[in-house]
Amino acid sequence: MKKTLLCLVLCLALVLPALAAGAESLLPYTGDPIVFQGYTADLGITENRESPVYKAYKEKIGNIEINWSTGPWSDFDEKIKIFLNTGDLPDIVWLRDSFGVMRDYGNMGLFLDLNKYQDQMPNLTQYRKDYPQLKYLEADDGSYYALTDIEPTDTLQESWFVNKTKLAELGLHVPETYDELVAAMQAMKDKYPDSTPFITYGWGFGYYQFALSWLNDAKYSGMFFDGEKWDHSLQSEKSKQKELVSIMAEWYEKGFLHPEFTTISDEQASQVVLDGNWLFSTYYLGAIEREIFQFNEMPYEVAPILAPAMKAGDPHYISITTQFDTIPYWGYFAGADVKHPELMAALMDFIVSEEASTLFNWGIQGLTYEVDENGNKYYLEDFATNSDRRKEVGLGNFMDVRYIMLKARDTDYASAIPPVKQAMDFVNHAAASGEAALRFINRGTPTMSQEQKELVARSLNPMNTYADEQLMLFIDGTRPLSEWDDFVAEWQKYGNIEEVIKINEEGKQVIYAEERRIVEYGK
Repeated sequence: MKKTLLCLVLCLALVLPALAAGAESLLPYTGDPIVFQGYTADLGITENRESPVYKAYKEKIGNIEINWSTGPWSDFDEKIKIFLNTGDLPDIVWLRDSFGVMRDYGNMGLFLDLNKYQDQMPNLTQYRKDYPQLKYLEADDGSYYALTDIEPTDTLQESWFVNKTKLAELGLHVPETYDELVAAMQAMKDKYPDSTPFITYGWGFGYYQFALSWLNDAKYSGMFFDGEKWDHSLQSEKSKQKELVSIMAEWYEKGFLHPEFTTISDEQASQVVLDGNWLFSTYYLGAIEREIFQFNEMPYEVAPILAPAMKAGDPHYISITTQFDTIPYWGYFAGADVKHPELMAALMDFIVSEEASTLFNWGIQGLTYEVDENGNKYYLEDFATNSDRRKEVGLGNFMDVRYIMLKARDTDYASAIPPVKQAMDFVNHAAASGEAALRFINRGTPTMSQEQKELVARSLNPMNTYADEQLMLFIDGTRPLSEWDDFVAEWQKYGNIEEVIKINEEGKQVIYAEERRIVEYGK
């Protein structure tokens, strides 16, 4: 396979003595310099290879490195298509949808089979034992090509929030039920007619569906496994989607939502929050403080709350943002004809090690962090919050580990400002204690052949287009909800939903755990 991005290497004989000595002697590599060529998207990393943290990382890997070329997001996917379709791969490349890449390209001889280098990959070998979902990344013949992120625990990164200042002005308490929520928003609208009682990201209709589905645990969009079989949310009563659309229609009619909520930009939505002209919202933890107010002093008080229950006695729901056991999305893939594959495998394995993760996220003990009597790490000086200082020493600021790592969520907590830390405590305690019922995916999209995928797309693409048009008509009042059954019958004529369900049932099932791994930080 011809390569245009060449590895800067010396004769293979120079590394054979090291390789022959066994896995433990591969890193740090002490032979003559070897530079692998890599490609990834530009995430704004300002890597300084003279920083103390990067130097400590370099001591661990030795006289090898990856020379990363980056491309803008605007043409990243096109560049990747060229790599995959021509077979002209760099030594290592960052790819989205690891599962899909393995399925569609795994039998084409493009990638290094990491199974052949297990002696050099003890971390990956252990992860594949500890995280059963990684088995879905195996090709039919057992080959394994992707080095992916590892999530040791479930992460909860989103929450409902309340504008406490406005709530106090209205003389109200945090709503516990849906009726109390609606009453509070109506009181807001009555006192402030130009207000937007509920606001979230300007990410379109889908995110609003997600945010409001916390109220009734609706399976708000598309194919889902209902606990017994595969079905589509539009024709399943278990999905509660009709109920969700009814909620959205009521809120739209009463002015609780922005009149252009499906099309407003994120900047417009942020302006509503900046103005304090809202009462309830759903955002990522810290997004209001960090992204909207940019850590400037806020003129009003915001607090996380549980999404109100539909009625007294019903659960409060909270969604897991990233499940520990879902198939990782992004992955490193090494080219099949990479020179010195054993060293590449050893380097990739170190990148996902706990040691590399600690260096990347915490830095150097005694310089950037210390460990308390309970074994918990904490940052020294101002490394928790001073981004300039963090970059200066190399914390979170070098390429190899930034793109694929063993996640260290405790650093998110340690570096958070007090209100964000309080929000993290709130949502994680609610989930871990059972105060809130967890929403999570119980099955991923089954494995399908290319032919099956095309059959599914042939039905769902026109069906989804029609559904998107009609759902907005229900919400804006153009079409009454009494016509819901007629709508579903019309929608079914745009494709063969029974065939889609049959293909989902026949595919190799991607099953996730029922037992969750929720962490309460600092405990």
